[in-house]
Amino acid sequence: MKLHLCSLLAASLLAACGASPTATSLLAPTTAPTATRPPSTPTAIQPTATPSQVPPTATALPTQTPEPTSTSTSTSTPRPTATPAPTNTPRPTVPPPPTFTPRPTSPPVPTAPPVPTVPPTVAPTPKPTTPPAVTFGDGIRIVGQDIPAGTYRTRGGSTCYWERLSGFGGTLGEIVANENTNGPAVVTLAGFDKGFRASRCGIWTQDLSPITASPVSPFGSGTYIVNRDISSGRWRSDGTGSCYWERLRNFSGTLDGIIANDNVTGSAIVDIGAGDAGFNSSRCGTWTKIG
Repeated sequence: MKLHLCSLLAASLLAACGASPTATSLLAPTTAPTATRPPSTPTAIQPTATPSQVPPTATALPTQTPEPTSTSTSTSTPRPTATPAPTNTPRPTVPPPPTFTPRPTSPPVPTAPPVPTVPPTVAPTPKPTTPPAVTFGDGIRIVGQDIPAGTYRTRGGSTCYWERLSGFGGTLGEIVANENTNGPAVVTLAGFDKGFRASRCGIWTQDLSPITASPVSPFGSGTYIVNRDISSGRWRSDGTGSCYWERLRNFSGTLDGIIANDNVTGSAIVDIGAGDAGFNSSRCGTWTKIG
C-alpha cells in the first residue's frame, strides 16, 4: 500500500514536473496497476491482501534522469541593416534653349563678273641721256675751258697737222706732242694739257664710232682704232712709194705711245696685235687683210 502510494506520489510529481509518460511507466510496478477511484470522492481503502497472499513486487528500477534536451541554438541576432545612403536628389534639368529657326534666306543676288583689270602700262625706263658729243674745227682751244680733256677723232682731211700744248708762248718746248697725217686722225688730250691746235684736219668730235664698213674692210692712210675700225691680224699694203706705219698703244702722239714702226719702200706687211689701241700709216696705199 505504501509502495502504491509512493508510486502515485511519484507519478504526480513527475506529471507536475512535466516528465514524460515513459518515465511514469518505469516507476509503475511490473504487475498491473490497481484501479483507483477518482480522487474527487474519498472512498474507503479496500483491504489488500496480506503479504503472504500478494506476491512480492519487484523493486522499481531507479528512474533515469532524462538527458537534458539540447538547448536550441540561439538564433543569431540579426545585424543592423546599413542605413541606405540618401539618394542624390536629381538637379533640376535646365530646359534647352529654344532652337533658333533660321529665317529663310533670300536667294543671293547674282554678282556681275569682275571686270578684268587692265595691267598698268609700264613705262620703259628711259635710257640715260648722254650729253651731245663735243665738236670743234681748226684753231687753238683751251683744254678744260673751251674743250674738255679726252679722246677725239676726225673722219677725213688731208695733210692734217695737230699739236698738244703746255703753253701758248709758241715755242717748241711748249709742244707736248704733234702729228702730220693724211686722212682721219685720233688724239687723246690729257688733263694737264693747256691747249690744242689743229690745221686742215676737218671736224674733231668725241664720237668714236667706226668709220669703216667693217673691221676687215680695206682702209687707207690715217689713224684707225683697232677692234673698232679695223681688226687685229695680218695686213698687206699695195703701195709703191715710201710707206711709213706705226702700231700704237695709245693716242697721245708721243714716242711712248708707239709700240713699233717702220719705213718701207713699196708693199708692206704688218701684224696688228689684238691689244693694240690703234694703227697709223702714211703714203702706203691701201691695206688689205691677209690673215
